[in-house]
Amino acid sequence: MQTLTVPKPDPAMRRRGGRPSADQAGEVDRRILDAATDLFLRLGFDATSCDQVVVQAGAGKASLYARYANKEELFAAVVRRMVDRTLIPSGEVPWHLSVQDRLRAVGNSLLDHALAPEAVALMRVVFTTAHRMPELARLVDRIGRDGGVACVARAIAGADATPDQIEHASSIAGRFIDMVFVPHQMRALIGDDRELLDAEAPRRIDDAIDLLSRAGCLHAADAS
Repeated sequence: MQTLTVPKPDPAMRRRGGRPSADQAGEVDRRILDAATDLFLRLGFDATSCDQVVVQAGAGKASLYARYANKEELFAAVVRRMVDRTLIPSGEVPWHLSVQDRLRAVGNSLLDHALAPEAVALMRVVFTTAHRMPELARLVDRIGRDGGVACVARAIAGADATPDQIEHASSIAGRFIDMVFVPHQMRALIGDDRELLDAEAPRRIDDAIDLLSRAGCLHAADAS
């Protein structure tokens, strides 16, 4: 009597019908977030649907809802992922320069970072949803502002500053941010021309430095 040999299942075939691998799951995560980011920034929160996201991502609804309970959770995930990419500055400071020139260099770098199209688009869509998700809006605003203040404070305090000196410089840095970044970013949010804003940035930064210098806020730092 002939014995039949049953072939062993191919491991790759088993994976197709079972739980996806970590790499596969990570790829689906990335596709969903990439698609959601593009749609939220282009169309806004209200005009974007989860159906549009899964179609653009090439994923199933079950994959999306296994990760995010609703559109608000998906949007929050998109925003948190974008914050690190668009709102947190590099923090590089040209230490060899005077405090005024350090502020000019850092100020221009931070403004360029804050006015990048992706950063402006993120802030715009976050502000339009602030009435629905106020905690998320406050988080984004705090992270962006805190990152800018920390960078400016280091530029003011100096390379070898102590924690107490940096803390003192933070209050001065906050005033610099309020004078330079807040009005410039608000103009970008309402659609002012980027080239015009870039052309006006050096004057706005110089005016802020002049006011802080006249108030005696930069003398001690410059002397150090």
